[in-house]
Amino acid sequence: MSQFNKTTRFFSVMLVAGGGVGVAMVMILGLKLLPQGWLLLVPLAGLAALFAWAAFTGIRLWQGTPYGRRWAPILFASQIPMFSLQGIRYQWFTGAELSPTVQLGTGSVPLGLSVNLGANGQFFFGDEAAELFIGLNLFAVVALVLLLRANSSFNRRLATH
Repeated sequence: MSQFNKTTRFFSVMLVAGGGVGVAMVMILGLKLLPQGWLLLVPLAGLAALFAWAAFTGIRLWQGTPYGRRWAPILFASQIPMFSLQGIRYQWFTGAELSPTVQLGTGSVPLGLSVNLGANGQFFFGDEAAELFIGLNLFAVVALVLLLRANSSFNRRLATH
């Protein structure tokens, strides 16, 4: 098995597993929220679509298709930033998260580290956010770098044949 296959297969499994967990999580939450009104399901449908797209892209990456090689790095790049500022929150991951964070607005600068396996998605637009922080998903950074390196070596191998 080539280095391209080892790298891409690992990250494809993370996309598929995290996407599957994310879809299941959204479905369970949707069933719990359904009695409160169907309009609450609209944002959940978008989140489910994002996780399903990650799983689909993971399958295509496993197969080595150009689609998978193109979109998997983009999906992991979108998982790198995480922040919660006044009126907006953005955080999501599929597979794994290793994220150092800096809390803001507390008078001091407390640092945090979160380590998670599975899936998570938090998107919020509104008047206020509960906490202020910024962080990076280091797992997604590593995934992005390794997938881009694997893609460039794959492209060089194609060019020489």
